[in-house]
Amino acid sequence: MTLITIDVISDFICAWCFIGKRKLDQAISLYKKTYPGGKEDVFQIAWRPYFLNYSNSATSVDKLDLANTKLAHMSAEQRSALGLRMSRIGHSVGINFKWGGRVGRTENAHKLVYMSRSLSADTQNALVEALFQAYHENEKDISSRAVLLEIATRIGINEEQVTECLDNVDDEANVEAEAMQFQSQISGSGVPAFLIHGDHKLSGAQEIQDFMEIFIKVKECDS
Repeated sequence: MTLITIDVISDFICAWCFIGKRKLDQAISLYKKTYPGGKEDVFQIAWRPYFLNYSNSATSVDKLDLANTKLAHMSAEQRSALGLRMSRIGHSVGINFKWGGRVGRTENAHKLVYMSRSLSADTQNALVEALFQAYHENEKDISSRAVLLEIATRIGINEEQVTECLDNVDDEANVEAEAMQFQSQISGSGVPAFLIHGDHKLSGAQEIQDFMEIFIKVKECDS
């Protein structure tokens, strides 16, 4: 058995980060199904915080209003083409992007994921997936405590544990420190970024084969 560690640096309001997660999931599934002995190997994934902070507002803002500001340099035709391209790429990995709703700061969402490291790997993965889906497919405001509480309890995390996490000042400082640490490690590249087994780095929503090649290298070195 080989243990393959992966640090994923991402933010939940990043569409490419959601695409990258789905491709990583598919790559792990393919590896376990097709590589000799792969089904016995264990993938240990740590989701690391990154803050895109699209808006400087202290409260969440309408995503379409923000897009009008951020994409003001693009023509209507260019914006339409960008939306169609993202929708097409999303559909290829099972994501149905929607562009409505509100966007705000993601610190509390990252705090929940930080807390979930004390829970099972399946719970942590379910939480990350649910946060991405809530924002990108269900047009939910994941800066809202009420929305975060609903997401976390729906996948089985205790309500008291969620409330305690969101109020934990120490965890907030730890998440901010970790975000700075990993932002420094991926300096020069954007998110998502994947640090695989400490020695291999991928950035962007990579193709499944790119992940597979690194998984195999790690496996062969371990053997």
